[in-house]
Amino acid sequence: MTKQELIEIVATGEDSQTQFKSDVTNTDALAAEMVAFSNTLGGTICIGVTNDGQLAGIPVQDAGRINQLISNAASQHVKSPIAVQTVNVAVGNERWLYS
Repeated sequence: MTKQELIEIVATGEDSQTQFKSDVTNTDALAAEMVAFSNTLGGTICIGVTNDGQLAGIPVQDAGRINQLISNAASQHVKSPIAVQTVNVAVGNERWLYS
């Protein structure tokens, strides 16, 4: 996913297949969101995007924390594990979005 593709997704707002999170710290809450998507047709969680669609990003130094949290949520906090795909998108000023 490119930055432009992400901008286009964010421009359409949140719906049943797209959710925005400015940050994630709660593994159980993220796992619940993932399960909701996996029980339907899938979806995209955009981390680093505010509820009003601003591309705030997450500091680059948080990359390890975010990726570990996503991995743990998908593999250890649900029965049966969920296969997820992540994409990191640079938004400038050493900030990334995770989708």
